[in-house]
Amino acid sequence: MIVTLIGMPGSGKSSVGKLLAARLGFAFVDTDKVIEAERGESLQKVLDGLGSERFLESEAKTVIESLRDATVLAPGGSVVYSEAAMRKVAAESTVVYLHCGLSVLEKRIGGMPRGIVGGIEKTLADLYAERTPLYEKWSVMTVDGEPSAEDVTTDILRLWNFVPTTSATS
Repeated sequence: MIVTLIGMPGSGKSSVGKLLAARLGFAFVDTDKVIEAERGESLQKVLDGLGSERFLESEAKTVIESLRDATVLAPGGSVVYSEAAMRKVAAESTVVYLHCGLSVLEKRIGGMPRGIVGGIEKTLADLYAERTPLYEKWSVMTVDGEPSAEDVTTDILRLWNFVPTTSATS
């Protein structure tokens, strides 16, 4: 069983992911951290060096390679731009969208960029409007990501009833 948390930067994917993995007895993988470790530099520097298109390809590859049983996966918020990666993620995991309002995200992440694809060319509001339908498309469950990470984790487990579901959204 694999659980994948998707959502905007600042939605709590990493914080909730760590707690959810601990509660389930699963491994936790933050693909942004995997990319940083592989490249030996910050996500923003990786993005600057590769450019958006090549970064998205690298991110998609990292996400697909991270799909392992008994794992909670927290991919970067831009993974939803890769149809191929998301098809694989949706087929092999339970995809949970951590939804937060724009004002909450602005408070949590402060000024951009911080390794956010499109963060130079677009505002956070633009990215939010662009990505929200993609998060909704690929998720089988939407959870309010605004409360504490502990409360969000509890909500996921309660709504999930400890029984995983999968989606093969097309």
